[in-house]
Amino acid sequence: MAFKRIKIAIITAIIIANLAFLLSIYNIFYYKKASFDTSEKAQINTDKIIKISSGAGNWEWNKINYDFYKEFHFDLNKNEIIEFCKIVNSSNAKYIENIRAEKWIEIEIEEKAPKTTIYLKQNIDNEVYFEINHKTFEGKELEKYIQKHAKKQL
Repeated sequence: MAFKRIKIAIITAIIIANLAFLLSIYNIFYYKKASFDTSEKAQINTDKIIKISSGAGNWEWNKINYDFYKEFHFDLNKNEIIEFCKIVNSSNAKYIENIRAEKWIEIEIEEKAPKTTIYLKQNIDNEVYFEINHKTFEGKELEKYIQKHAKKQL
């Protein structure tokens, strides 16, 4: 009788372990992406922004390397800040499988409140996105906008 109970307990444990394994595989390969809310939008309040400028970073456009550490920079005026905020606020959330960035640019936003930093990134799968407050958003339009305003440092 005791042997029969042990046998049933072992079989039950094996079934539960297999179900847990299948559930974890489902979560890894499907559920995270399927449950990601792509309707979320980034929110930046234009009224509080004093200045937007480039920080550190490296980017490549049209086979030209833009080194934002030493060679290139951008500073946006008031009208450009409004346009920048429209682009950021209209971007939808984007699920990024491989979030490890190969190229990135820090975009520093000086506000009346504490400073905010947006990171424009491109991963090894050539997905362009930006990260703000640890959330990822579609970044192609922002990339084009930054490219248009990047200048060589004097």
